[in-house]
Amino acid sequence: MAMGFKDFFSWRPRKVGRPTKEPSRESIAWPNLTLLGQNQSTQAQRVVYKPSPKNLRYFSNTPMARRAINAIRNPLTQLDWEIAPNKGINLNSELERQIKVATTCLSLPNHDDSFNTLLMMLIDDICCGAGVLEIGTTGFADRPVFLWPVDGLSVHIYPGWNGAKNEARYLQTVGYGGSYSVGFTPGVKMRDDEIVYIRPNPTTASPFGFGPLEIAFNSIGSQLATAKFAAKLAGNALPPFMLDLGEVSSRVVQTWRSYWTNDVEGEGKIPIIGTELVDGQAGAGKTRGLNVQKLYPEGDKALYLAYQEFLRTEIAASFDLSNMSLNVERDVNRSTAESSDEREWIQALRPMARMIAWGLTRQVIWRALGFSQIHFRFKGIEREDMDRTSQILTRYYDRNIYTPNQIRDKLGEPPDDSSWGEMHKVDMDIALAAARGVGIVDDPNLAIDKKRPQQPPVKPKVSASGFAYEE
Repeated sequence: MAMGFKDFFSWRPRKVGRPTKEPSRESIAWPNLTLLGQNQSTQAQRVVYKPSPKNLRYFSNTPMARRAINAIRNPLTQLDWEIAPNKGINLNSELERQIKVATTCLSLPNHDDSFNTLLMMLIDDICCGAGVLEIGTTGFADRPVFLWPVDGLSVHIYPGWNGAKNEARYLQTVGYGGSYSVGFTPGVKMRDDEIVYIRPNPTTASPFGFGPLEIAFNSIGSQLATAKFAAKLAGNALPPFMLDLGEVSSRVVQTWRSYWTNDVEGEGKIPIIGTELVDGQAGAGKTRGLNVQKLYPEGDKALYLAYQEFLRTEIAASFDLSNMSLNVERDVNRSTAESSDEREWIQALRPMARMIAWGLTRQVIWRALGFSQIHFRFKGIEREDMDRTSQILTRYYDRNIYTPNQIRDKLGEPPDDSSWGEMHKVDMDIALAAARGVGIVDDPNLAIDKKRPQQPPVKPKVSASGFAYEE
């Protein structure tokens, strides 16, 4: 809600009491975008466009940026997905019908795309700053919704949108908009229920999200500049030094240059300088001899490889990835690789999957389809660290907290039918200790040494808990 100049000075505290209707917002949305004295109608008609969309698209196709995007996109597009009932809701025939309809709409979102291609484009746009899908409704009961991917950077926002259903909240412009396009090029106005708008890293300072590519914008720019210089340096074979012939005449310099160019030099031009003699005499004092002046470092230092590696580390940090994902594998062992893979799954892949799942659930399944008791989810996104889970369950078993059947139930396995499955560890230890002291061999397949005197069997006593023991 925009605040006018009079409203700013005549502000009153909110009235105490429970409103009889839906409450209206009293605070200012996006205060840094609101001009002092601007009324609500003017604010609602003023659109805010995404800064530098062309540059973000350009940088998204550079090697380092594309490698970072694919490190998130490729694993997620390989996951299976499903439509499932919400927590605490039992499956019935009506929910099965709704699940079938929602699955059909997402599996075949339109006549050109599959869900996999739709998801690939959506993740690519989210990394750039915004993922957008257009929602179209049909009159078919088996497929009531169509979905089309939209370039998220071409969609701009009306910050003064007050939540009205028929009021436009978004504006798509051609040529990525900008102040010129927004002002003079007609765009497509879209309501809030017509598109799915997914923004990463939302803040209260801007209606737009900040994608990892935008965060890494400056680092990628530095990476491109450094790589371009290194490529030029390596391609032109620019020498890292020049020759100083000392105090010689210009004729000597030309002679040396001709000799070096024709007989010594390869592809690069080595600069040769010298001091011309005055009247054929050297300057006062000791004359200078041949010197080699270093212009800049040689080899790997001249290519700034260490600096490029540092920039790749910054880009990986912007995407919540490890250095290994951008092919920086120096001093990496197996344990470090496993730890990095688990950290990427928790910090980068799982948040992206949940963001997309929530956007599809809220905007497509709940709002467009009207199915409020089912939701979209990826299979396997909540994977566990099996080694850590095994250690935790082992500790619980050793402390007599869980029985084997209780552990099997947590792992999704059927219970053990024998009596051992219901024993705690302390009971099992007592049984094993008692079995070791019993002198009866009840296995007929074991060979008995007849020459060795046989000891009379010892009849074990039975405790109150039913376990045998020997005094």
